[in-house]
Amino acid sequence: MEKLTYENKSRVDLIFQNLAQFGFASSQAKGSATRKPVLRFRTYSGIAGIIRRRMVISISIALFYGSISIMLGFLLYARQLVNLAEAITIIGMLFIIGLVLNGWLILRMMRNPLSNIEYVEDTLVEMVESGKYRLPTDKAMDIQSTPFIQAYYAMLEHVDEIETNNLEFLAKISHEIRSPLASILGYSELLTDARLRHDEKFIDSCYNIIRKEGNQVCSLVEDAVLASGISSGHYSFEFSPVQLDQFLKLVVDETAKRTNRQIEFTNFAGEVTVTADAVGLREAFSKLLENGIKFSPNTQPVEVILKSATNPQWVEISIKDHGIGIEEKDKSILFRRFSKVRSEKNQDIPGNGLGLFIANNIIVNHQGEIRVESEPDSGSIFTVSLPVENHSN
Repeated sequence: MEKLTYENKSRVDLIFQNLAQFGFASSQAKGSATRKPVLRFRTYSGIAGIIRRRMVISISIALFYGSISIMLGFLLYARQLVNLAEAITIIGMLFIIGLVLNGWLILRMMRNPLSNIEYVEDTLVEMVESGKYRLPTDKAMDIQSTPFIQAYYAMLEHVDEIETNNLEFLAKISHEIRSPLASILGYSELLTDARLRHDEKFIDSCYNIIRKEGNQVCSLVEDAVLASGISSGHYSFEFSPVQLDQFLKLVVDETAKRTNRQIEFTNFAGEVTVTADAVGLREAFSKLLENGIKFSPNTQPVEVILKSATNPQWVEISIKDHGIGIEEKDKSILFRRFSKVRSEKNQDIPGNGLGLFIANNIIVNHQGEIRVESEPDSGSIFTVSLPVENHSN
């Protein structure tokens, strides 16, 4: 099997390469955890159902009346009360009378449903023109119980929910980005002071701080775009066979080199192939590794263990750190967007609360799951379970 390699593309390019155009692309995500069930309002109690039923009734009456007319004509002719021409004339006259009466009946029966449709149309036009997306309460006609209006109200609630989530998302992004931007602007302003530019140590210090804070802003923007794409269903997963053992070794080496930290990889499962989106899965394991490194002391390595699960159709990847651990009450919020475990031990550790959210959503879209085992001051073990395509020891 060919050795797994990546194209010479930056992390940002790989992320944006897999993001469809926001708001216009169709979702190709499989099994998205955030996708909500579709509301269904199909019923015969609405305006269309009323029209359909009344059309059936009017047609049935017309057919019944026509049958009675034909039977009466033939009955008169059979009893020799009229000749054939007169019988046909009587049937024709009865048909004409029946058509007129049936037409009047249809107009009578359709008047209210058609008035409702006209009212709905006028109301929606008025809403759009006025910008007030609520039904007026001063109308005499009550159609708010129809499926059409119920669906409209459901759409309004969904739009309000999306707008609320977007505003909350922007508020949190603004909060997270304010501090590093303040540092960048502050130290940039200091560098404009001619009296301080002759101090090389000061310049180096400003440069390092600006670079660190700039990288933090860049990382936040990347994670925000990726998290938004995944949670909205606009991230395009491209699944193909991936040899997991080689893949993990590559991700481990890449992360160790980037962070300059020791990461130990142990393979107890042999060659394992999974169906996965390589870019997304790489991002998920990178986030989990970075999380372990961030909360572990520099003297302790992060351990990555690939092993077979109890079920032979699954494989498990454990990422173990020797850090500060997690209290039981905090485990429920680990995978929420922008969630951070607050304590005295980690208040100086940087983070935006998106890493585990992104990792969990990517794993869920691979039909897998992440479990956490942790105790305070005893480190943490994040175990990823994935379905395998084939497995050989």
